[in-house]
Amino acid sequence: MKKTLQWFKLDYAASFYPVLTTRNTQSIFRLSALLDDKVDPEKLRQALCEAIVRFPLFKVKQRTGVFWYYFEENEEPFNIFEDDGILLRRIDTKKTNGYQFRLCYFGKKIALDIFHGLTDGVGALVFFKAILYKYSLLTGHKPVGGKVINFDEEITPEELEDSFSRYALKTKLKDLGLDRFTGKSPMITKGHHFVGAGYGTITGEISASQLKETAKKYGCTLTQYLCAVLSYAFITRSKKKNKPFVLMLPVNFRVQFPSKSLKNFVSFVKICVNPKEVETFEDMVQKVKEQMEKVMTKQEMQNLINTTVKGQSLPFFKFLVLPLKYLFIRIGKIFYKARHTVIFSNLGVTELPEGMGVDKIIFNLNVSKNNPVNCAAVTTGDKLMITFTRTIVETEIERLFFTKMVSDGVKVSVMSNFREEQNVL
Repeated sequence: MKKTLQWFKLDYAASFYPVLTTRNTQSIFRLSALLDDKVDPEKLRQALCEAIVRFPLFKVKQRTGVFWYYFEENEEPFNIFEDDGILLRRIDTKKTNGYQFRLCYFGKKIALDIFHGLTDGVGALVFFKAILYKYSLLTGHKPVGGKVINFDEEITPEELEDSFSRYALKTKLKDLGLDRFTGKSPMITKGHHFVGAGYGTITGEISASQLKETAKKYGCTLTQYLCAVLSYAFITRSKKKNKPFVLMLPVNFRVQFPSKSLKNFVSFVKICVNPKEVETFEDMVQKVKEQMEKVMTKQEMQNLINTTVKGQSLPFFKFLVLPLKYLFIRIGKIFYKARHTVIFSNLGVTELPEGMGVDKIIFNLNVSKNNPVNCAAVTTGDKLMITFTRTIVETEIERLFFTKMVSDGVKVSVMSNFREEQNVL
Protein backbone atom coordinates (compact mmCIF):
# COMPACT_ATOMS: atom_id res chain seq x y z
CA MET A 1 0.00 0.00 0.00
CA LYS A 2 1.31 3.43 -0.96
CA LYS A 3 2.26 5.60 2.02
CA THR A 4 0.13 8.70 2.64
CA LEU A 5 2.44 11.68 2.78
CA GLN A 6 2.03 14.29 5.47
CA TRP A 7 1.29 17.83 4.33
CA PHE A 8 1.39 21.26 5.96
CA LYS A 9 -0.47 24.47 5.30
CA LEU A 10 1.70 27.58 5.07
CA ASP A 11 1.29 29.90 8.03
CA TYR A 12 -0.37 33.29 7.62
CA ALA A 13 2.93 35.17 7.45
CA ALA A 14 4.38 32.78 4.85
CA SER A 15 1.52 32.54 2.37
CA PHE A 16 2.77 35.32 0.11
CA TYR A 17 6.43 34.24 -0.08
CA PRO A 18 5.96 31.58 -2.81
CA VAL A 19 3.82 33.98 -4.85
CA LEU A 20 6.50 36.67 -4.68
CA THR A 21 9.27 34.28 -5.77
CA THR A 22 10.64 34.90 -9.27
CA ARG A 23 13.43 33.47 -11.39
CA ASN A 24 15.85 35.99 -9.88
CA THR A 25 14.45 36.76 -6.43
CA GLN A 26 13.50 34.64 -3.45
CA SER A 27 12.81 35.42 0.19
CA ILE A 28 15.69 33.57 1.83
CA PHE A 29 18.15 34.29 4.62
CA ARG A 30 21.35 32.67 5.87
CA LEU A 31 22.68 31.46 9.21
CA SER A 32 26.39 30.65 9.28
CA ALA A 33 28.51 29.02 11.97
CA LEU A 34 32.28 29.49 12.17
CA LEU A 35 33.85 26.39 13.72
CA ASP A 36 37.14 25.63 15.42
CA ASP A 37 38.01 22.92 12.88
CA LYS A 38 37.60 22.25 9.17
CA VAL A 39 34.21 20.81 8.22
CA ASP A 40 33.86 17.10 7.41
CA PRO A 41 31.27 17.03 4.57
CA GLU A 42 30.11 13.45 5.05
CA LYS A 43 29.58 13.88 8.77
CA LEU A 44 27.71 17.11 8.06
CA ARG A 45 25.35 15.28 5.71
CA GLN A 46 24.85 12.59 8.36
CA ALA A 47 24.16 15.26 10.99
CA LEU A 48 21.46 16.75 8.77
CA CYS A 49 19.84 13.34 8.26
CA GLU A 50 19.78 12.68 12.01
CA ALA A 51 18.62 16.16 13.03
CA ILE A 52 15.77 16.63 10.56
CA VAL A 53 13.86 13.64 11.91
CA ARG A 54 12.85 16.03 14.71
CA PHE A 55 11.72 18.69 12.19
CA PRO A 56 8.96 17.41 9.88
CA LEU A 57 8.08 21.02 8.98
CA PHE A 58 11.39 21.32 7.13
CA LYS A 59 11.42 17.85 5.54
CA VAL A 60 9.07 19.02 2.80
CA LYS A 61 8.73 20.15 -0.79
CA GLN A 62 6.43 22.86 -2.08
CA ARG A 63 3.21 21.96 -3.90
CA THR A 64 0.63 24.05 -5.74
CA GLY A 65 -2.95 23.96 -4.46
CA VAL A 66 -6.16 25.50 -5.80
CA PHE A 67 -6.12 28.56 -3.52
CA TRP A 68 -2.64 28.55 -1.96
CA TYR A 69 0.68 26.75 -2.06
CA TYR A 70 1.30 24.07 0.56
CA PHE A 71 4.15 21.83 1.76
CA GLU A 72 4.20 18.06 1.35
CA GLU A 73 6.45 15.54 3.07
CA ASN A 74 9.63 14.94 1.05
CA GLU A 75 11.20 11.48 1.01
CA GLU A 76 14.07 12.33 -1.34
CA PRO A 77 17.68 12.08 -0.08
CA PHE A 78 19.53 15.14 1.18
CA ASN A 79 22.36 16.87 -0.62
CA ILE A 80 24.88 19.21 0.95
CA PHE A 81 26.97 21.63 -1.06
CA GLU A 82 30.40 23.17 -1.00
CA ASP A 83 29.82 26.92 -0.69
CA ASP A 84 30.68 28.63 -3.98
CA GLY A 85 31.00 32.06 -2.37
CA ILE A 86 27.87 33.46 -4.03
CA LEU A 87 25.98 34.80 -1.04
CA LEU A 88 22.23 34.08 -0.91
CA ARG A 89 22.04 32.55 -4.35
CA ARG A 90 18.47 31.47 -5.12
CA ILE A 91 17.77 27.92 -3.85
CA ASP A 92 17.64 25.55 -6.83
CA THR A 93 15.15 22.89 -5.71
CA LYS A 94 16.27 20.58 -8.53
CA LYS A 95 19.66 20.40 -6.83
CA THR A 96 18.23 20.18 -3.30
CA ASN A 97 15.74 17.45 -4.34
CA GLY A 98 12.84 19.75 -3.60
CA TYR A 99 13.93 20.86 -0.14
CA GLN A 100 13.40 24.53 0.63
CA PHE A 101 16.76 24.98 2.30
CA ARG A 102 20.41 24.52 1.31
CA LEU A 103 23.16 23.36 3.68
CA CYS A 104 26.66 24.44 2.63
CA TYR A 105 30.20 24.21 3.94
CA PHE A 106 33.57 25.76 3.19
CA GLY A 107 36.71 25.49 5.28
CA LYS A 108 35.62 25.98 8.89
CA LYS A 109 32.17 27.36 8.00
CA ILE A 110 28.72 25.73 7.88
CA ALA A 111 25.92 27.80 6.31
CA LEU A 112 22.16 27.24 6.16
CA ASP A 113 20.21 29.13 3.48
CA ILE A 114 16.49 28.78 4.14
CA PHE A 115 13.28 29.90 2.43
CA HIS A 116 11.27 32.30 4.57
CA GLY A 117 8.09 30.40 3.66
CA LEU A 118 9.28 27.57 5.92
CA THR A 119 10.07 29.56 9.03
CA ASP A 120 11.38 32.79 10.53
CA GLY A 121 14.80 33.47 12.01
CA VAL A 122 13.84 32.01 15.39
CA GLY A 123 12.63 28.71 13.94
CA ALA A 124 15.60 28.49 11.57
CA LEU A 125 18.01 29.01 14.46
CA VAL A 126 16.44 26.11 16.39
CA PHE A 127 16.89 23.88 13.32
CA PHE A 128 20.44 25.10 12.66
CA LYS A 129 21.53 24.56 16.27
CA ALA A 130 20.17 21.00 16.10
CA ILE A 131 22.28 20.27 13.00
CA LEU A 132 25.38 21.77 14.65
CA TYR A 133 24.74 19.74 17.80
CA LYS A 134 24.48 16.46 15.89
CA TYR A 135 27.58 17.39 13.88
CA SER A 136 29.55 18.10 17.05
CA LEU A 137 28.70 14.63 18.42
CA LEU A 138 29.70 12.96 15.15
CA THR A 139 33.05 14.76 15.17
CA GLY A 140 33.96 13.67 18.68
CA HIS A 141 32.92 16.72 20.68
CA LYS A 142 31.11 16.44 24.00
CA PRO A 143 28.73 19.40 24.19
CA VAL A 144 27.33 20.31 27.61
CA GLY A 145 24.42 22.56 28.58
CA GLY A 146 22.99 25.19 26.26
CA LYS A 147 19.58 25.19 24.62
CA VAL A 148 19.09 22.60 21.86
CA ILE A 149 15.83 20.89 20.97
CA ASN A 150 15.30 17.64 22.88
CA PHE A 151 15.70 14.77 20.40
CA ASP A 152 14.27 12.28 22.90
CA GLU A 153 10.90 14.05 23.10
CA GLU A 154 8.07 13.44 20.68
CA ILE A 155 7.19 16.21 18.22
CA THR A 156 4.49 18.34 19.84
CA PRO A 157 1.42 19.88 18.13
CA GLU A 158 2.60 23.28 19.42
CA GLU A 159 5.72 23.06 17.26
CA LEU A 160 3.60 22.52 14.14
CA GLU A 161 0.89 25.09 14.82
CA ASP A 162 0.25 28.37 13.06
CA SER A 163 0.30 30.64 16.11
CA PHE A 164 -1.30 33.46 14.12
CA SER A 165 -4.51 31.41 14.04
CA ARG A 166 -4.23 30.63 17.74
CA TYR A 167 -3.89 34.23 18.92
CA ALA A 168 -5.84 36.25 16.33
CA LEU A 169 -8.97 37.96 17.61
CA LYS A 170 -12.01 38.80 15.54
CA THR A 171 -11.84 42.36 14.35
CA LYS A 172 -13.47 44.66 11.85
CA LEU A 173 -11.62 45.79 8.76
CA LYS A 174 -11.95 49.44 9.77
CA ASP A 175 -10.21 48.72 13.09
CA LEU A 176 -7.07 47.17 11.60
CA GLY A 177 -5.08 50.39 11.33
CA LEU A 178 -3.90 49.75 7.78
CA ASP A 179 -2.38 53.23 7.72
CA ARG A 180 0.65 51.66 9.37
CA PHE A 181 1.58 50.30 5.93
CA THR A 182 1.40 53.68 4.24
CA GLY A 183 3.34 56.89 4.64
CA LYS A 184 5.65 59.23 2.80
CA SER A 185 8.21 57.85 0.39
CA PRO A 186 11.27 56.96 2.50
CA MET A 187 14.93 57.72 2.11
CA ILE A 188 16.32 55.40 -0.57
CA THR A 189 19.89 54.12 -0.71
CA LYS A 190 21.47 54.46 -4.14
CA GLY A 191 24.70 53.00 -5.51
CA HIS A 192 26.34 50.95 -8.23
CA HIS A 193 24.89 47.43 -8.32
CA PHE A 194 26.99 44.29 -8.61
CA VAL A 195 27.03 42.36 -11.87
CA GLY A 196 25.86 38.74 -11.61
CA ALA A 197 24.69 36.72 -8.62
CA GLY A 198 25.80 37.23 -5.08
CA TYR A 199 25.87 40.09 -2.61
CA GLY A 200 28.45 41.95 -0.58
CA THR A 201 28.63 41.42 3.16
CA ILE A 202 30.52 43.07 6.01
CA THR A 203 30.35 41.78 9.58
CA GLY A 204 31.45 43.51 12.75
CA GLU A 205 32.27 41.50 15.87
CA ILE A 206 31.55 43.34 19.11
CA SER A 207 31.41 42.53 22.80
CA ALA A 208 27.72 42.38 23.71
CA SER A 209 28.40 43.36 27.32
CA GLN A 210 30.44 46.39 26.22
CA LEU A 211 27.71 47.47 23.81
CA LYS A 212 25.06 47.19 26.55
CA GLU A 213 27.12 49.53 28.72
CA THR A 214 27.40 51.99 25.84
CA ALA A 215 23.64 51.86 25.24
CA LYS A 216 23.03 52.41 28.95
CA LYS A 217 24.99 55.69 28.75
CA TYR A 218 22.42 56.90 26.23
CA GLY A 219 19.55 55.65 28.39
CA CYS A 220 18.38 53.01 25.92
CA THR A 221 18.51 49.28 25.21
CA LEU A 222 21.07 47.57 23.00
CA THR A 223 18.61 47.18 20.11
CA GLN A 224 17.45 50.79 20.43
CA TYR A 225 21.08 51.94 20.29
CA LEU A 226 21.76 49.88 17.16
CA CYS A 227 18.66 51.29 15.46
CA ALA A 228 19.81 54.81 16.33
CA VAL A 229 23.29 54.15 14.90
CA LEU A 230 21.67 52.85 11.72
CA SER A 231 19.62 56.04 11.43
CA TYR A 232 22.80 58.06 11.96
CA ALA A 233 24.66 56.16 9.20
CA PHE A 234 21.89 56.39 6.60
CA ILE A 235 20.98 60.01 7.34
CA THR A 236 24.63 61.09 7.32
CA ARG A 237 25.21 59.41 3.95
CA SER A 238 22.06 60.77 2.33
CA LYS A 239 22.49 63.95 0.30
CA LYS A 240 18.76 64.70 0.44
CA LYS A 241 17.27 65.39 3.85
CA ASN A 242 13.67 65.84 2.70
CA LYS A 243 12.65 62.20 3.12
CA PRO A 244 12.39 60.22 6.37
CA PHE A 245 14.68 57.37 7.32
CA VAL A 246 12.38 54.37 7.75
CA LEU A 247 13.57 51.23 9.53
CA MET A 248 11.51 48.04 9.47
CA LEU A 249 12.11 45.94 12.57
CA PRO A 250 10.90 42.32 12.71
CA VAL A 251 9.32 41.52 16.08
CA ASN A 252 9.10 38.04 17.53
CA PHE A 253 5.56 37.54 18.83
CA ARG A 254 6.75 34.61 20.97
CA VAL A 255 8.02 37.13 23.53
CA GLN A 256 4.50 38.45 24.25
CA PHE A 257 2.43 35.42 23.18
CA PRO A 258 3.69 32.04 24.45
CA SER A 259 4.39 29.83 21.46
CA LYS A 260 6.67 26.90 20.62
CA SER A 261 5.80 27.08 16.94
CA LEU A 262 8.62 26.52 14.45
CA LYS A 263 6.61 28.26 11.74
CA ASN A 264 6.73 32.01 11.12
CA PHE A 265 5.44 34.02 14.05
CA VAL A 266 6.83 37.48 13.38
CA SER A 267 5.79 40.74 11.80
CA PHE A 268 7.28 44.20 11.24
CA VAL A 269 7.06 47.47 13.10
CA LYS A 270 8.13 50.74 11.50
CA ILE A 271 10.54 53.27 13.03
CA CYS A 272 10.79 56.69 11.33
CA VAL A 273 13.38 59.43 11.84
CA ASN A 274 12.94 62.74 10.01
CA PRO A 275 16.40 64.25 9.31
CA LYS A 276 14.99 67.75 9.78
CA GLU A 277 13.86 66.91 13.32
CA VAL A 278 17.20 65.64 14.68
CA GLU A 279 20.33 67.69 15.22
CA THR A 280 22.38 65.31 17.36
CA PHE A 281 22.82 61.57 17.80
CA GLU A 282 21.09 61.90 21.16
CA ASP A 283 18.05 63.21 19.28
CA MET A 284 18.08 60.09 17.11
CA VAL A 285 18.29 57.83 20.16
CA GLN A 286 15.30 59.59 21.70
CA LYS A 287 13.22 59.33 18.50
CA VAL A 288 13.94 55.62 18.18
CA LYS A 289 13.35 54.91 21.87
CA GLU A 290 9.98 56.71 21.97
CA GLN A 291 8.67 54.89 18.89
CA MET A 292 9.91 51.46 19.93
CA GLU A 293 8.35 51.77 23.37
CA LYS A 294 5.07 52.75 21.72
CA VAL A 295 4.91 49.95 19.14
CA MET A 296 6.29 47.13 21.30
CA THR A 297 3.30 46.89 23.63
CA LYS A 298 1.23 43.71 23.77
CA GLN A 299 -1.80 45.54 22.39
CA GLU A 300 0.16 46.71 19.34
CA MET A 301 1.44 43.17 18.81
CA GLN A 302 -2.15 41.91 19.04
CA ASN A 303 -3.19 44.42 16.38
CA LEU A 304 -0.44 43.18 14.08
CA ILE A 305 -1.56 39.56 14.51
CA ASN A 306 -5.18 40.53 13.83
CA THR A 307 -4.16 42.45 10.71
CA THR A 308 -2.12 39.55 9.33
CA VAL A 309 -4.97 37.07 9.72
CA LYS A 310 -7.86 39.35 8.76
CA GLY A 311 -6.25 40.46 5.51
CA GLN A 312 -6.04 36.89 4.20
CA SER A 313 -9.44 35.86 5.58
CA LEU A 314 -11.46 38.28 3.49
CA PRO A 315 -13.82 36.14 1.34
CA PHE A 316 -12.83 37.93 -1.87
CA PHE A 317 -9.18 37.03 -1.41
CA LYS A 318 -9.50 33.76 0.49
CA PHE A 319 -11.45 32.00 -2.27
CA LEU A 320 -9.61 33.57 -5.19
CA VAL A 321 -7.89 30.77 -7.14
CA LEU A 322 -4.10 30.81 -7.00
CA PRO A 323 -3.43 32.05 -10.57
CA LEU A 324 -5.68 35.07 -9.94
CA LYS A 325 -4.05 35.69 -6.55
CA TYR A 326 -0.70 35.60 -8.31
CA LEU A 327 -1.88 38.11 -10.91
CA PHE A 328 -3.52 40.33 -8.29
CA ILE A 329 -0.35 40.49 -6.16
CA ARG A 330 1.92 41.04 -9.16
CA ILE A 331 -0.16 43.97 -10.36
CA GLY A 332 -0.08 45.38 -6.84
CA LYS A 333 3.73 45.21 -6.79
CA ILE A 334 3.89 47.35 -9.93
CA PHE A 335 2.12 50.22 -8.17
CA TYR A 336 3.42 49.64 -4.66
CA LYS A 337 6.67 51.41 -3.82
CA ALA A 338 8.99 50.29 -1.06
CA ARG A 339 8.04 51.99 2.21
CA HIS A 340 11.27 51.45 4.10
CA THR A 341 14.95 52.34 3.91
CA VAL A 342 16.40 49.30 5.66
CA ILE A 343 15.40 46.15 7.53
CA PHE A 344 17.20 45.41 10.79
CA SER A 345 16.66 42.04 12.47
CA ASN A 346 18.21 41.16 15.84
CA LEU A 347 17.84 37.47 16.74
CA GLY A 348 19.16 38.18 20.22
CA VAL A 349 21.26 35.78 22.27
CA THR A 350 21.54 32.15 21.20
CA GLU A 351 22.72 29.75 23.91
CA LEU A 352 24.98 27.05 22.49
CA PRO A 353 26.26 24.10 24.52
CA GLU A 354 29.84 24.42 25.68
CA GLY A 355 32.38 22.24 23.90
CA MET A 356 30.47 22.18 20.61
CA GLY A 357 33.40 23.53 18.63
CA VAL A 358 31.37 26.52 17.36
CA ASP A 359 33.08 29.90 17.67
CA LYS A 360 30.29 32.24 16.50
CA ILE A 361 27.10 32.50 14.42
CA ILE A 362 26.40 35.06 11.68
CA PHE A 363 23.01 36.11 10.28
CA ASN A 364 22.52 37.47 6.72
CA LEU A 365 19.25 39.03 5.52
CA ASN A 366 18.27 39.11 1.86
CA VAL A 367 18.25 42.40 -0.05
CA SER A 368 16.81 43.81 -3.29
CA LYS A 369 17.54 46.50 -5.85
CA ASN A 370 14.97 48.81 -4.27
CA ASN A 371 16.33 48.24 -0.77
CA PRO A 372 19.99 47.42 -1.41
CA VAL A 373 21.25 47.32 2.19
CA ASN A 374 19.89 45.34 5.14
CA CYS A 375 21.35 44.57 8.54
CA ALA A 376 21.08 41.65 10.98
CA ALA A 377 22.51 40.70 14.35
CA VAL A 378 22.89 37.62 16.53
CA THR A 379 24.83 37.03 19.74
CA THR A 380 26.72 33.88 20.75
CA GLY A 381 28.14 34.07 24.27
CA ASP A 382 29.49 37.63 24.44
CA LYS A 383 30.16 37.80 20.68
CA LEU A 384 27.63 40.08 18.99
CA MET A 385 27.90 39.74 15.20
CA ILE A 386 26.36 42.64 13.24
CA THR A 387 26.14 41.85 9.53
CA PHE A 388 25.33 44.08 6.57
CA THR A 389 24.22 42.52 3.29
CA ARG A 390 24.08 44.69 0.18
CA THR A 391 23.55 44.68 -3.60
CA ILE A 392 25.76 47.74 -4.15
CA VAL A 393 29.52 48.29 -4.22
CA GLU A 394 29.50 51.31 -1.89
CA THR A 395 30.38 50.54 1.74
CA GLU A 396 29.95 54.03 3.21
CA ILE A 397 26.96 53.06 5.37
CA GLU A 398 28.94 50.29 7.05
CA ARG A 399 31.91 52.63 7.55
CA LEU A 400 29.74 55.31 9.15
CA PHE A 401 27.93 52.73 11.30
CA PHE A 402 31.02 51.10 12.78
CA THR A 403 32.97 54.37 13.01
CA LYS A 404 30.19 55.86 15.13
CA MET A 405 30.37 52.89 17.49
CA VAL A 406 34.15 53.18 17.75
CA SER A 407 33.77 56.89 18.59
CA ASP A 408 31.51 55.78 21.46
CA GLY A 409 34.33 53.60 22.79
CA VAL A 410 33.13 50.27 21.36
CA LYS A 411 35.82 47.91 20.04
CA VAL A 412 34.91 46.49 16.62
CA SER A 413 36.60 43.77 14.57
CA VAL A 414 35.46 43.75 10.92
CA MET A 415 35.49 41.07 8.21
CA SER A 416 34.22 41.15 4.62
CA ASN A 417 33.74 38.97 1.54
CA PHE A 418 35.20 41.85 -0.54
CA ARG A 419 32.48 41.58 -3.17
CA GLU A 420 33.11 45.26 -3.97
CA GLU A 421 36.37 44.28 -5.69
CA GLN A 422 34.38 42.52 -8.42
CA ASN A 423 32.54 43.96 -11.44
CA VAL A 424 29.69 46.43 -10.92
CA LEU A 425 27.09 48.05 -13.15
